[in-house]
Amino acid sequence: MSVPPPQLPYGAPPPDDGNPYATGNPYGRPTPPPPPGPPPGYGYPAAPPPPDQPYGYPPQPAPGYGYGYPPPAPQDGPACRFCGGFPAVDATVRGHQGLVLAYRMLRMPGPFCRTCGTATVRDLSARTLVQGWWSPASVLLAPITLLLNLAANGKVKRLPPPVPGSHGPQLDPGVPLGRRPHALMLLLPLSVVVTLVLAATGVLGPKKDDPVAPIAIPTVTVPPVTTFSPPPTYTPRPFPSPTFSMPPVPTITLPPPTAPSTAADSIDRANPGDCLRNENGTGATHDANPKITMLPCGDSRAQYKVVFKYLATSDEKVCEKQPKSDSTYTRTYSNLPALNYVLCLQSLHG
Repeated sequence: MSVPPPQLPYGAPPPDDGNPYATGNPYGRPTPPPPPGPPPGYGYPAAPPPPDQPYGYPPQPAPGYGYGYPPPAPQDGPACRFCGGFPAVDATVRGHQGLVLAYRMLRMPGPFCRTCGTATVRDLSARTLVQGWWSPASVLLAPITLLLNLAANGKVKRLPPPVPGSHGPQLDPGVPLGRRPHALMLLLPLSVVVTLVLAATGVLGPKKDDPVAPIAIPTVTVPPVTTFSPPPTYTPRPFPSPTFSMPPVPTITLPPPTAPSTAADSIDRANPGDCLRNENGTGATHDANPKITMLPCGDSRAQYKVVFKYLATSDEKVCEKQPKSDSTYTRTYSNLPALNYVLCLQSLHG
């Protein structure tokens, strides 16, 4: 006969985790639920905040550009001018517009990523197909522009897709150029070329074997010339013209012309190499009122030869710089000092 185990008067024993209250109320009463927390909003977060980083670990970087990817590693190459993504390539996409009598060249430099570069090539090429044929020079410039865009498109197509998280909003490439209605404009230059080739080969012109129909030249009957009587003649009456008497013209007696002075006026035109003479005839070393005239250097009456002429000065000491000078002539103007000058002279009979 087995003996039943003794009953515990206070309920089950506590668990081994050391929390004696984990099993509830040992006296059999129900445990009341915890009070509800404050409602979310207005200062209360709707979700619990993220856990803090463990002590000793660096903070984790935020994802790049909102796509959920970690930020890419930095790169030394160029970045796209539109979205900032990489890898990118330096290329130039061009466009052309014909303006009847003029034209306009469009240009969009890179660098481009693969997505933005494809969108740029398709957009400018589509504009060229529609607007690039409407001037005389555009017939040659539009095809050249499209061929240059093919080279730029080749550079863009060789790029891999942009690194995830390295770019922002990108341009929309749209449908390929061959599936757009703009491509139908290629039939315009093609039809012109075919027409010119057929006209040059004689396919569109008349054949030599075709009979030539005679051309009927209409006859023109010229009406007879009608004889007209001469118009009546008209003789106007003579009109007497008035006579006018002009007053006598007064006579003006001009004074006789004065001969130019040969002293002060002529000496002002003296330059180095000219010869002078003092008409006073005094042998003094200093003449307060000299009467200087210019003579040819071959004349025996010449006394001095001009070595140098200093302008805008009245200082005779400047002639000390000329070793050949042994005399001076100074001309001064009290009202206009800028017209003063000094002639450094050399005696011819010294």
